[in-house]
Amino acid sequence: MSETGQCRSGRLLGDLAAMIRLAHKALGEATGALLDTADTAAENATAAEKALRELREEIEDDASAVLPDGSPTADLHAIVVGVHVGTDVECLAALARQLVELAWARQAGQPLPARLRLPLRGMGNLALNMVGKAGDVLESTESETVADLLGGMHEIAQRQRLLYDQMLSEAGQAEPGDVADATLLSCCYERCASHAVSMARHAAFFAGSVPTG
Repeated sequence: MSETGQCRSGRLLGDLAAMIRLAHKALGEATGALLDTADTAAENATAAEKALRELREEIEDDASAVLPDGSPTADLHAIVVGVHVGTDVECLAALARQLVELAWARQAGQPLPARLRLPLRGMGNLALNMVGKAGDVLESTESETVADLLGGMHEIAQRQRLLYDQMLSEAGQAEPGDVADATLLSCCYERCASHAVSMARHAAFFAGSVPTG
């Protein structure tokens, strides 16, 4: 690849990594609004809204930058990665929006009970950590990190199963609305983790080292 092509590709990957970090911030603030103390819920939700607005602007700007006029064939790897990762980032933005809407909807009522917030916080922290690592691997293209993220998916699945077992064992005690919201949250975190793995795998593809498994 020419030096110009390398600069263009490096700039694209850097822009994508920046978008991932904005998605990470939006998801983190929305998670705080749902699972942290009620005193900071509104502040967290507002911060998540701000991050989402910034992310939406970046996504719109990036759409025209992924395939610039006159792109050389040498940039095709970057284009493939850009489209795939851009799609994953849009999905993360949609998940963050879903969490924010849920946070605002629960403002008028009681927060989720502590027995549900604790395992959900564990899932959320793990998923957020995976999204953050995906942003890092996009710039470093370290295949070892991709393998770590695949292990994270397994842990997310285990945590989700334990949460579901806990809720089902409380039949007749838990509020149906709380169970529904906790299930929705766990699904969102599972999908965040899945998108993190997808982004990292495509970054590894750009480097020519996609791990199997």
